[in-house]
Amino acid sequence: MNYKAIIFDLDNTLLNYSASELKSMQQTVQTHGLIHHESFTWDSFWIHYSKINMYYWNERNKSGHNIYQILELSFQDTLKELRLDHSDSKLLANLYWDTFCNACDFEEHATDILSHLHGKYNLAIISNGIGQAQRCRLAVGKIEHYFDALVISDEVGYWKPDKEIFAEALKRLNIHHSEALFVGDSLNDDYFGALNAGIDFCYYNRMSNPIDTSIRPKFMIDSLNKISDFLASQ
Repeated sequence: MNYKAIIFDLDNTLLNYSASELKSMQQTVQTHGLIHHESFTWDSFWIHYSKINMYYWNERNKSGHNIYQILELSFQDTLKELRLDHSDSKLLANLYWDTFCNACDFEEHATDILSHLHGKYNLAIISNGIGQAQRCRLAVGKIEHYFDALVISDEVGYWKPDKEIFAEALKRLNIHHSEALFVGDSLNDDYFGALNAGIDFCYYNRMSNPIDTSIRPKFMIDSLNKISDFLASQ
């Protein structure tokens, strides 16, 4: 297959979302001074916050909450559960978001593969993220110039695995679905989204997790630099 475009997921595919989230939160509680409260413990805070934030994030489309509301509610409920003062929840939310939007941690080999592919293929991103953060982080990492299209869920109104967000990317790139390869780390969002859209899928199995035999990506890698080997074999 002669692909014309390589489309990437962003978080935990090109950028290490987990690392940026953790470091941004550690910086937030340190800058705010929350970490110095006598009853504050990082491990307890992070366990509670992660669970609560995931709930609000997963419910965002039903609730209609924007990212600032999601974060404020996440801080508020976490601090309440820990019996800490939650009056600064909005301040903490804003501080965290500003810190996170200026964080850019790359997955290993991400910049190398983008540099290698740039000029040979059209490059694009499809992300179930927030446009403000994704665009800022690409700018901080100085890689935004590699991409011919950025299709971000909160800007277009579709979320992976909905095939419509993939259709939007194909439209912007002016290519047929058979001419694109999509690279992502999520089987639920990325694999099934690409499958719904009829696009070949490369599973970036960054944690080398076992997968069900019913899952059949075009190919699977545990390192981004292996994309070049696959494309050269086509």
